[in-house]
Amino acid sequence: MNVGPAVQARLIAPFLPLLFFAGCSRPAPVESADPGAKVEVQAVQVRETAVRRTVELVGTLEGNRDVTVASEVAGRVVALHAELGDPVKPGQLLAEIDPREYALAVDRQQAALQQVLASLGLTGENDPMPAPADTSLVRKAAADLADARTVYDRARSLVAKGVSAQQVLDTAESRLKVAEANYTAALEGVRNLTAQADNLRVQLATARKKLADTRVYAPFEGAVRARQAEIGQYIKEQGALYAITAMNPLKLRAAVPEPWFPYVASGAGVQITVEAYRETFLGRVAHVARTMDPQTRTFAIEAEVDNARQRLRPGLFARAVLTTSREDQVLRVPAQAVVSYYGVQKVYVIENGQIREQVVRLGDRTGELIEITEGLNPGAWIAVSELTRIHQGSRVAIREES
Repeated sequence: MNVGPAVQARLIAPFLPLLFFAGCSRPAPVESADPGAKVEVQAVQVRETAVRRTVELVGTLEGNRDVTVASEVAGRVVALHAELGDPVKPGQLLAEIDPREYALAVDRQQAALQQVLASLGLTGENDPMPAPADTSLVRKAAADLADARTVYDRARSLVAKGVSAQQVLDTAESRLKVAEANYTAALEGVRNLTAQADNLRVQLATARKKLADTRVYAPFEGAVRARQAEIGQYIKEQGALYAITAMNPLKLRAAVPEPWFPYVASGAGVQITVEAYRETFLGRVAHVARTMDPQTRTFAIEAEVDNARQRLRPGLFARAVLTTSREDQVLRVPAQAVVSYYGVQKVYVIENGQIREQVVRLGDRTGELIEITEGLNPGAWIAVSELTRIHQGSRVAIREES
C-alpha cells in the first residue's frame, strides 16, 4: 500500500522515543535462565601497591651540540667538501678559502725576520737570542772602546812626563768618549734588534695561522644541518660556511610543572616516543634548571637520548614520560574491571555473594592496570569477568582459578 509522506511521518513519530532510548542506553544484562542461579565470575582483591609517579612532557629533539662553522679569515671560497645531510668526523676538511694572499704574507714576514736575525748573527728563526755582549756589533764597539782607552792612557802618561803636547791628550780623550757612546749605542741597538725579532716572530706566527685558517675543519662528529656558502663566494671574517649538529646523543628540552620540582633530579629516567616510530627510546635527565619561569610556572630540563643507531633526527616533536622520585601507595585494579556508562566509571564490588555497583574515580593507567583514586577501599573484591551478565543485586560465585 502506498502512503504519502505525511502519513509516513505519523506512523514513525510514536516510535522515535523508543529508538532514541534504544540507541543511548546500555544493553540489558543477560540474565540466566534461573533468576536465582549464581553467576560464576572471576574476581580480584583490591590491594595497595607502591607506584613511582611519572610526568608526561612534550618537547623537541635537538642536537647535543649545534654550531655554525665560520671562516676566521676573509677570502673567496675555492672548495666545499660537504653537502646537506652529510656525516662529518672531527677534523674533516669542510671548506677552503683562496690561500694565495695569506701565503705571500707569510713569505713577507719570514724575509723581514731573517733580515733582523742576520744582524744578530743568527740563521734559524727559532734560534735563541744571544746575549748582547756576544753579538758582533757589541764586540766591535767593545774593541774600539778598549783601543780608545789604551790610547788615552798612553797620551795622558806622555803629557804628564812632558813628552807630548796637551793637544794629543785632548784628541785621545775625544776619541774615548766617542767609543764609549758607540758601545752604548751598540748595546741599545742589539736590544732593539732582539725586540724586533720577537715582534716579527709573533707576526710570522699570526700570518701562518691565517694561512692555516684558509682550510676549515669540522669541530666534532655530527651531520651537516645547512650549507651556507657557495664556491666562488667572497666570505668576510666570521662568515658562515656550515651548520653542524651532533647526532648522538640528542637532547630533549622540555618544561615540567612547578609542583614536581622536589622530585626531579639529574639521572632521572625518561621514555621518549616520536610519531615516526612505534618503539620507545630511553634517555636520562642531564640538566635541571634552578629557576622557575614565572609566566608558565614551569622549570626546564634537558635529557640526553641515546641515538647510536641514528634513527632519531634533531627537530622531531617528542612525547616523554619522566620518572620522578615521588612514590605513593595507590589502589590499582585491572582496566577490564572498570565499566564506563554515560561518562561515569564504576566497578562491581562483591559483598556477601551479591553485586554492588560502585562509582569510582580513576587516576593514571599503567599497562593493563588503572589507578582508583576514590570509591574503593583496600581489601574489597571486584568482578573482572561476566560483566555483561551482572548488575546491582546479582548473586555471584567467585570462580576458582585452575
